[in-house]
Amino acid sequence: MAPKLPQELIDQTIDYLWNDVAALSACALACHACLPSARIHLFHDQRILGAKGCARFETFVDDCPDVVQYIRKLSVTEPTSNAYAQHWVNQIPGLVARLERLTTLELVGLHYVSLQRCSADTLAAFGKLTSLLFADVYFDHFLDVQTLLSVASNTQDLCIYRVGWGSSTPPAYGGRPEPKPLCLKRLVVDSWASSVMVREWLLPSAELGEVDVRSAMIRWRERDAVDVLNTVFRICGPTLEHLFVELPTTSEGAQDAPSLHHNANLQKLEIDGIVLPGPPTGALSLLDTLRSAKLEKLLISMLVLRNDVLPSFEWAQLDAILSRPHFRHVPLTITINRALHPDNNDASAVRSAIEEYLPGAVKREQLTINLSGWS
Repeated sequence: MAPKLPQELIDQTIDYLWNDVAALSACALACHACLPSARIHLFHDQRILGAKGCARFETFVDDCPDVVQYIRKLSVTEPTSNAYAQHWVNQIPGLVARLERLTTLELVGLHYVSLQRCSADTLAAFGKLTSLLFADVYFDHFLDVQTLLSVASNTQDLCIYRVGWGSSTPPAYGGRPEPKPLCLKRLVVDSWASSVMVREWLLPSAELGEVDVRSAMIRWRERDAVDVLNTVFRICGPTLEHLFVELPTTSEGAQDAPSLHHNANLQKLEIDGIVLPGPPTGALSLLDTLRSAKLEKLLISMLVLRNDVLPSFEWAQLDAILSRPHFRHVPLTITINRALHPDNNDASAVRSAIEEYLPGAVKREQLTINLSGWS
């Protein structure tokens, strides 16, 4: 009689095969002891590609109800053109409701995701999600976006890439969704309409309770809505630990400057969006207002056309800010990305120039210079 291995040892062994579909399939057929662990990895992530893929997945869910419990992540993509309405997308809310243990939903490259025909019970199923991603998604109306975000009120990880909507006429269903307290811990905003989504959904929801966003990645495009960006920083407050921000250029006569005054526990700050030559972005304003004594890492990236435009940046002001007590022991990494220009491509000259511009950082031995695209 063969010795019987503890179930925990079997499960740990199969966990090492998490991305080997052939091996996992063989384990699932080997014995009943291997079946649950193998199914966890085999069915954890599911992907729907287009209308035919959606129909196949619905058939799979109907025919194999015993494996539905293993599905945790669903990615929905339209691989062809997304220039026209895709009516099969209306099946997604019903599928979310049927996948009882689903925690992650990704919508990629979809056009006209309409929620008009969804019942309240179906929409309520989005409340079980803890991770939600939109990438190149076009809705009928902003109220569709707001409804989906409101019902997915337990989401902790929200990523918004290039979200848009069409009609200015509100859809026929229900009324304006009521905001709910946020559970977010990680927020990524890279949207064509970021200020609208922030004004109409994020900020009203944040006013209902404490906000616990620990990590944020924000690519801000709207130079005339810096006040909204500052409000995001304010509501994140002292809970924010890691921040990546790409700043817009400052419009002429702008009154608002980006500020990190409220983010007293920031540990890592990455600033991008600086282009030389070009108008200022407010990067120095961020550093000037930062008061965190816990900062452990500071990274600044800039795109440079050629060597002779380097002096156009306010290096002396940056060096003065970095000499303050709460910056003195913070490692600074400056990444210089060369724009596509054939001339003046001398990396050593760039490095030497930056070291001369930042004598204080060099003296403290806290400066690292990375050059990308230079020879």
